Amino acid sequence: MVWGMSMPSGFGEFFPDGEFVGWRECLKTYYGTQMPEEQKALFDDGRGNGANRYAYHVSEKLKREPGSCLSQHYPPFGPVEPHETPKSFRTAKRHASLGSLVALNDSILAVDEALKGIIERLEPGVHRFFPVETSMPGGAAFPRAHHILFIGRFFDSFSPERSDDGSWRPDGPDHYFHEPNKKGMAGLAFSRAIFGDAHLWRERRMSSLLTCLSDELRTEIAKARLRTPKLCQMKEI
Repeated sequence: MVWGMSMPSGFGEFFPDGEFVGWRECLKTYYGTQMPEEQKALFDDGRGNGANRYAYHVSEKLKREPGSCLSQHYPPFGPVEPHETPKSFRTAKRHASLGSLVALNDSILAVDEALKGIIERLEPGVHRFFPVETSMPGGAAFPRAHHILFIGRFFDSFSPERSDDGSWRPDGPDHYFHEPNKKGMAGLAFSRAIFGDAHLWRERRMSSLLTCLSDELRTEIAKARLRTPKLCQMKEI
């Protein structure tokens, strides 16, 4: 059995309104003052947009497969460097609670210590976690620590031929958007022969950042009574 999670669509405990504090400014400063010239040239469009293009590249790197590429105008994604991760996120309003899995700006995921522990126990060394301090208005730190989650597995297990009509639509020659509601996601089919014993992964051909979870991971989340965005059961073939 395989479960899917779409990105939250409205602000709340799983998608807090807010901003990364100083992150893009730090990336732009690094581009301007520390990046080697041969690397800077990879983002230089000849119109002075190199720093902005680098910052955008990094925001996508935290969600994409290493070695893949946004387009011919950008270099392939390399490993996430220590200076490239957000260090602080400030919410726009006070929250009594945040989920164990949340989407922050730019569709970047973060997990709390409890969920991080479950993921590391099921798939040690597969995924990467980068601490991010979460604060609220007035400077109060959120009492539960979160970590930016970099998902370390990517597969081509989605089968459009075995999926229900209306559950997906094409996005170019070999990519797809999925319907994010429960009915649409229930019609998506994924091949066990390809994703195997993985517990957490993303699909290479899904343009809409579908996050996939194994039944075991979903069960462990439920046993620990952790709160996450809605998880929808999908078809395993």
